[in-house]
Amino acid sequence: MRISRSATTLVLAVISSALASAACSAGSTGGFVAPDGSTGSTPDATGGHVGPPGSDAHVDAPVMLSTGNDASQGMTMVSHEAGFSDAKVTVDATGCVSDAGAAGPGPALHTCIIFPAGADSNNECDGHHDPPAPFPANGSTGNGFDDNCNGLVDEGCSCNMVGTTKPCYLVPATQTENGVPVGWCATNSKGTVNCAQQGESGATWSGTCRGAQPPYAEDVCAPGDFNCDGKPENPTGESCACQTAAITCPTAPLTTVPYPAPAALPLEVNAAAWFSDPSAVASATNWKWSMTGGDCDNILPNPSFGLYPTANGTGNPVGTTSTALGMSGKEHGTVAVSPAVTSAVYPAFSLSGDYVLEASWDLNGQSYTCSVQIQARAPGLRAEGCWDTESQGDDLDLHMAKVNGFTQCATSHAWSDLACTTANEDCFYENCYTGLGTTDSVSWGYPTTAASNCNGWGSQTTGGQPCGNPRLDRDANGLSGTCDPTVTNPNATSLFAPFCGPENINLDAPGNGDQYAIGIRFYAQSGTTNPRVHADVYCDGARILAAGYDPIAGNNFPQLAVAGEDGDPAQDEGGDMWKVGMVTTTVTNGVLTCAVVPTPSKVANPQLDGTTAYCVDDATKNGATSQEYLTSGGGVPASAAALCFH
Repeated sequence: MRISRSATTLVLAVISSALASAACSAGSTGGFVAPDGSTGSTPDATGGHVGPPGSDAHVDAPVMLSTGNDASQGMTMVSHEAGFSDAKVTVDATGCVSDAGAAGPGPALHTCIIFPAGADSNNECDGHHDPPAPFPANGSTGNGFDDNCNGLVDEGCSCNMVGTTKPCYLVPATQTENGVPVGWCATNSKGTVNCAQQGESGATWSGTCRGAQPPYAEDVCAPGDFNCDGKPENPTGESCACQTAAITCPTAPLTTVPYPAPAALPLEVNAAAWFSDPSAVASATNWKWSMTGGDCDNILPNPSFGLYPTANGTGNPVGTTSTALGMSGKEHGTVAVSPAVTSAVYPAFSLSGDYVLEASWDLNGQSYTCSVQIQARAPGLRAEGCWDTESQGDDLDLHMAKVNGFTQCATSHAWSDLACTTANEDCFYENCYTGLGTTDSVSWGYPTTAASNCNGWGSQTTGGQPCGNPRLDRDANGLSGTCDPTVTNPNATSLFAPFCGPENINLDAPGNGDQYAIGIRFYAQSGTTNPRVHADVYCDGARILAAGYDPIAGNNFPQLAVAGEDGDPAQDEGGDMWKVGMVTTTVTNGVLTCAVVPTPSKVANPQLDGTTAYCVDDATKNGATSQEYLTSGGGVPASAAALCFH
């Protein structure tokens, strides 16, 4: 959530005592702290200040009122809360009342720990960034906070199990109470960061706190603690006593579901509710809405979500694809502007995950921006696979095998059911696809779920077909063997040239104590380069694994080089296979939890695995059974590592 006013000119000065004595003063005074620790104003053409990297919003600059050098830490700490205006006023005929002591610094001081000269700006665990006591120290693995306020979390800090995620916050550790952010940041600044393999240097946190937003640089005179210092409506340098907020941005995330009913999208985001004067909405101009999403949205040609001006999502979404959004300026998403959109939009999703929707507009000569986190949540266990050569026609298959409870297979537990053809222990394209009029044949003994779980916007399962449990409800390639990168509508399910989307396997009601192996196989190649592939795993809609190719973090592995041979059923399953990992599900009193463990290689293949963090088994190098059996002996895998043959 972000609100800004570009008409106010900011100056680099400490608040004067004269300002503190001026009751009911408007405007703000402050300075600008750049991500590298330098100070200086960065005005834009309107006299305001530019927002974070990748944003064109006019954001009031952070207020730098005092700095102090901590010799013991070898760093500069910049406090945003050192001075304030606490002007009090007398009740008068216009109804102006005191701010009742709300002004002033809050208990959670926003203290950015700035890089000292010569420090590694890409390493939050180099010894220069550990916050002073009593705030949580980074340590070698990080602390989950953005201590240097550069929009990244625990960058350069070590981690284990590449692909696994942990909670993160886009606030410094100093801006917390009892180790948890306060105010608007308690939920809106929270996301997940994934463990990523960085070449041969080992695994570190990627730094990208997916779905999170940073605190507002200054609080505003509107209900809510937007700068997250523990006090509402206490902007530095002005009193809120006589202020009437023209705009009040939302303070809580929104929740919706993937695959909504196309003709009546369930989620409306209406900025009219943010205006204190509803009649002013008609006067607002230059509406612009932008939305960023998840990992596969950064890999595929177009985002997997859509924005609509009305609740009828059966036509084409509005807007265009942008590749320069988000904190990094590299996130992919959709941008829609007036007249295609005005004060309300209806977002539609075909994937789980956390999304950030931002609106900006002009009103009475001032520019405003609000943003809100949207949590798209599908029930149960969900695996996704996407790759960068999908639009070239490369065909990869996502697999999810249930690895316990199949006694009929004896010692021949296998991918694609090659060694136990009647078991259906592996859900994949041939037996588990519910799209384009097909019906899956896999039954793991779980109850079938309602058709609304998979018959909706963005799903290839249409026409009232039942929802298999499990099911592959989206295959990446049409009947022609390729998707169409020019199709921008994720709801386009053409038989021959569909939208380029990820493959999804869903298990709406997993069992207590059950285990599932996940893999991605290179089935057929049409392009000229090896596909770079990514896998996500969600537990009740929350991301628990984000592994593989990541264009934002710069990881290019794993790579798949050898495809199965079309036309020969005995060889179709022989392509390189990435053994992603295993998930164990626990259901307690109806609440699902998931434990995911990625599969490493014992001896890395540098061309395919990159490092031991990944395992790509090749039928030629690792034996034919590496593409067939779940383990080298065909038994139930005792661990995720047992899935790898090398």
